[in-house]
Amino acid sequence: MEITTILGIVVAVVIMLLGIRMIMKKPADAAPSLDSELHIDPDSQTPVIPRHVRAQLSAQEAEAQRVEPSLNAETVESTAPATEPKETAKVEPTLTETAKPVAESASPLDTPIVQEAEVEVTKAEVKESSAEEAKAENAATEEVKPVEFSLNSNIEKAEISDFEDESSILDAHLHEQKVVDDECALANAEMIISLSVIPQGRVLSGEKTLKVLLKYGLRYGELACFHRYSEDGSKLLFSVLQITDTGMEGFDLETLSTEEVKGLAFFLALPHSDVQNAFDTMDSISRLIAREVDGIVYDQNQQEFTPQLREFWRHQAIDYRAGQPAEV
Repeated sequence: MEITTILGIVVAVVIMLLGIRMIMKKPADAAPSLDSELHIDPDSQTPVIPRHVRAQLSAQEAEAQRVEPSLNAETVESTAPATEPKETAKVEPTLTETAKPVAESASPLDTPIVQEAEVEVTKAEVKESSAEEAKAENAATEEVKPVEFSLNSNIEKAEISDFEDESSILDAHLHEQKVVDDECALANAEMIISLSVIPQGRVLSGEKTLKVLLKYGLRYGELACFHRYSEDGSKLLFSVLQITDTGMEGFDLETLSTEEVKGLAFFLALPHSDVQNAFDTMDSISRLIAREVDGIVYDQNQQEFTPQLREFWRHQAIDYRAGQPAEV
């Protein structure tokens, strides 16, 4: 054979071997990768995604759908490092399936993310349990409240008619006042010795009358009279009324300053435990007031009260006391 023929055969064999080698190496060398650079379409300026890349993305999305995450995407994104790829944040492990798949497939940076996620979930579970306990306590409290109200259902209610009458406090006050009035020397008087002071040629003004009575130690009190008491205030000595056209009347302090008084009537109620002191005091003050108002003292028979009549009525009072020793 010629050399050229041999060379041609050798070249042909070499070409065939290279072709076979290229054919065998094509699938391995052309293996698609997600990290390969994207090609931009010059017309539409959009990236051209190869078919094998789309197939890989579809497979990853299907795998991600099968995993049920229990954490928020915001939590993972906030806790994940800034250099972590965005696709890693989208695939979130569950609590029940967590550790093994993540530890086998994820990078070492994923471990603190899972731990922090577990801590957050534990806190959430604690809050939920606390909320459930609070709800249970509230429900128990609401169930107890009707029971408390039911305990008071048998309490007797007071009828309005029970309060139509006068109150017991008012009744007691009226009773005490009645006792005071009954025990008063004037109410229990069996005999009265009286004197009167009549101004000469004129009448007394109410204001002047009030000043004179207060000046000589008389006090306004029961039965609308002015009363004179003993030095210690324990015994009533005598009382004073005003003389009008119709007789003796009590004083009205509200209108006394505008009224005119024709005279004053002094009277001593018997029996009296200290009748001698009572009569002498009444005699003395009546004469002092008569001098004050320019008047004359008369006895109960409308006779001028002379020294002889004074002694007569004094003995009458003392003798009555001896016969009736009851105290005022």
